[in-house]
Amino acid sequence: MDGIMDVGLREYKQSSLRVAIPTGLPEHMQPHMRELLSIQSGNPRKGHATGLMYQVCQEADDACKTLIIHVEPFDEGMTQEQLKKWYEKFGFVEIQTDPVLMMARQVQRNLILKRA
Repeated sequence: MDGIMDVGLREYKQSSLRVAIPTGLPEHMQPHMRELLSIQSGNPRKGHATGLMYQVCQEADDACKTLIIHVEPFDEGMTQEQLKKWYEKFGFVEIQTDPVLMMARQVQRNLILKRA
């Protein structure tokens, strides 16, 4: 059964992201998924965004939500390929390459079973 994962801003140290309901998906899929938007770090290469991603992934696992994300680099940040590799560390896999790279992360059930 799906739990609650509220939408809105998440912050950790000098990083932030927004969790949203993926309105571009069919309505019957929306309650089971969350989209990550605007991932930013005010102090790159210090682990702040990594810490935030671990927290949000844990929150998604606890709520049994699949996460999706568009891999879009910022002007002075990582390239699309670097971002893709970074997201893969958290369990995201490529699900769409054209027109825009999209990745998804399913619930990590082994983590849920460890807590049971």
